[in-house]
Amino acid sequence: MVKRLYLFLIGLFIATGAFSQSLQVIDTQFNHRIAIGEEVHTIIKLKNISDRPIHVMVRREEAQIGSSQKTSFCWDNDCLEAGFDQLSVSHLIQPGEIIETFESSLSAGLDETFANIKYSFYDRDNPVDAVSVSLEYTVEDQKLRGFMFNSNSISLSDIYPNPVSDVAFISYLIYDEEIDAKIELHNVLGSKVGVYSLNPVEQELKINTLEFKPGVYFYTLYVDNEGKVTKKLVIKK
Repeated sequence: MVKRLYLFLIGLFIATGAFSQSLQVIDTQFNHRIAIGEEVHTIIKLKNISDRPIHVMVRREEAQIGSSQKTSFCWDNDCLEAGFDQLSVSHLIQPGEIIETFESSLSAGLDETFANIKYSFYDRDNPVDAVSVSLEYTVEDQKLRGFMFNSNSISLSDIYPNPVSDVAFISYLIYDEEIDAKIELHNVLGSKVGVYSLNPVEQELKINTLEFKPGVYFYTLYVDNEGKVTKKLVIKK
């Protein structure tokens, strides 16, 4: 009876230790909106939150991808071999250390679709001590005339035509309706000559340039009052 109780307590101690989590994924937002034909690379940051060094291994648990899509991953110089879902080597992470050398790649393919890739990182010496992360992708036919800016919240084309004489256009797609996006137009002296809000329910901005003198101007995308990118616009008559 005493022996059974002893074995039970030992088993309980092992089980409790086994399920303690020693690894943490930093930056857990992994939702991507990408265009057909695009290739995206995602860095997964992993931290050892324990007080001991851990030999970490990685396994790809799921890869729900389209027929024309391809996915792979590398950790430092160790890359996944074709036909396998797990690296055969472990990587040592010291207590408190954050590694930023694991990279997952997806080639979007030729069709509009969704993709999901799930990874598990685990202690080589205690496999149940693990953390998982899922990468989700929305592949869209983004028929924009050349990206000026592309992110998870907004995609924006270059202005066209350029040079312009009367009316210029910018095509855009807003994925996060909570953002405040706008275009500001400045002359060569840096003076603001126009501000144009980007409506989330629309996909094109029209700028009447007849009111401006011929010359060189600069247009800037602002997202939540932060300047993202600036391009040149030439107005002619």
